[in-house]
Amino acid sequence: MKNYNKKKPTVQDIANAIDISASTVSRALNNHPKISQSTKEKVWKTAKKLGYQPNIPAYMNPNKTKTICFMVPDLNTPFYRDAIKSIQQYYLKKGYNLYIAFTNNSLEIEEKYASSLVDLNIKGVIVALFDKSSKTSHLNQLLNQNIPTVFINKTNHTPNSCKIIPDISNGAYKAVNHFISMKCKDIVVFTGNMNNSYYADIIDGYTDAMTEAGLNNVKNIFSNTISEEKIYDRLDKLLKQNKLPDAILSPSTTVAYQIINWLQKNNLRAPKDILLVSFSSDTNNTVSASTLSIIQFLGSEIGKKAAENLFQQIKKGTIIDETVIIPPKFIIKRSSLRIK
Repeated sequence: MKNYNKKKPTVQDIANAIDISASTVSRALNNHPKISQSTKEKVWKTAKKLGYQPNIPAYMNPNKTKTICFMVPDLNTPFYRDAIKSIQQYYLKKGYNLYIAFTNNSLEIEEKYASSLVDLNIKGVIVALFDKSSKTSHLNQLLNQNIPTVFINKTNHTPNSCKIIPDISNGAYKAVNHFISMKCKDIVVFTGNMNNSYYADIIDGYTDAMTEAGLNNVKNIFSNTISEEKIYDRLDKLLKQNKLPDAILSPSTTVAYQIINWLQKNNLRAPKDILLVSFSSDTNNTVSASTLSIIQFLGSEIGKKAAENLFQQIKKGTIIDETVIIPPKFIIKRSSLRIK
């Protein structure tokens, strides 16, 4: 009787069996020219003995197609959805397929994908890292195998490669200075986890502008507050203490709408009672188009720029180490203007 719960052998199992590294096993299984014939034969023999079968989708067969990978941590945000669409459209015209590696904000999954991409003979990789503080050494194996790699966000440990970076910090800086020009002094900012490079950049720009203006800012930074419950709780406390701010900087239009809803429930509104500016990567929003001041950066723009840069590296057969900064657009609407 077959044991259907039996664990399938992995590359690591082969490596353990013959006491070599998993990366050497991967290269041997893919007939890499730098691996000796004797090592290859030993790996192949052990793989057959253990019953190892590589889990490679048919469309990923390097002999049949050319494939690009986009390693992405989140599929729920407009930014990443638009980036995927833009990258896919670009590479379909070039005769390439796009493979989406969804890491779900997990370093462990990110590391596993990085190892498997080396095995799959991917032509190039676009990477969106989820945590600015996490190590990125696992991604060096892509670069060490001369696989062109482009990063579309900033971390503390980004490898030496191409980076296409939206200038989130400068967007926050401009928004705060706009509030200050509207005579605001008490300016609140809501953000998510500070380890995320996006939120960290918002805080950097906010802090720089507030410090330059000589305004206190620490007490007005509300991190890990992007759920409706936490936003309402923070605002409720400020209202009870009679300490509502002059202005609020929101990290997304979703959060901005929650703030607007809270204001309406409390017979308040923007901009009469509180000025409001929001970051936005959503081009299909009627509210932001009509009344909400936004700092706009588009996933489609970043995705296309990353795709173009990666394709040039693939054509030239070289890895480029450069940083391209994409400035966001600051679109001022009614929500952040003083009503006379």
